[in-house]
Amino acid sequence: MIKMQYVWIRNYESPRTIVAHQHACYEFIYYLKGDGEGLFGKTKYHYEPGTFVIVEPDTVHGETHNTQTSMISIGFGLNDHFIAPQSCYYKDESSRIFDLVQSIRHEFKQKQPYYRESIENLLGNILISVLRRSPGLIPAKDTNIDYAISYIREYYMADINLVDLAKSTGYCDDYFRIVFKKKTGMSPKEFILHTRLEAAKKMLADKSISLNDISAKCGFEYYSRFSLFFKTKTSMTPSEYRKNLSL
Repeated sequence: MIKMQYVWIRNYESPRTIVAHQHACYEFIYYLKGDGEGLFGKTKYHYEPGTFVIVEPDTVHGETHNTQTSMISIGFGLNDHFIAPQSCYYKDESSRIFDLVQSIRHEFKQKQPYYRESIENLLGNILISVLRRSPGLIPAKDTNIDYAISYIREYYMADINLVDLAKSTGYCDDYFRIVFKKKTGMSPKEFILHTRLEAAKKMLADKSISLNDISAKCGFEYYSRFSLFFKTKTSMTPSEYRKNLSL
């Protein structure tokens, strides 16, 4: 999640030097007009219209304007769930970032209800574009197995197409099974059945749920199949397991 700290839209009418300084938050700077030289940390860069910079917290940075310069600066914080970008500078070749920046400027000037949330969402799109330009910052495919695990836990009762699930992680079917088992200790099919079993155990503790309903909620078309599956895994039928819970 992104938390906007400030938005500054600046127009410098004459050349000047912005003394080196730092912020406790990230800063995104997009140059709309002018040219000059900038510095963050030990990295020097030349800016012109369409150049943008992201500066990490507590990084010393500054700039010297050679001509009249206009820019927008946005300070923001990140929570632990968003991959932190490194300090960087880019040329906005496709103008995609420019379009997002223009939307941010509009939201900030209009200040309609939820404008902060809108700016944070737009800034999130900018950061995702930056992260996609930086292969070293893109999560490894192994982390996509977490998505597959979460999907199974939500839809264990459904007929999950494992080939489609593998594609959603970026793996072919065979390699998906290998990586999945390496992470969970079970094949995808075993994990689905394990998830169904654990769900059944929890529901069996609630006597208001009938055995037939539990069978259906766990993805079994017939109770007889559910009962056989449950007994194979626990050495007890569902009704015997429920009785033991009452002892």
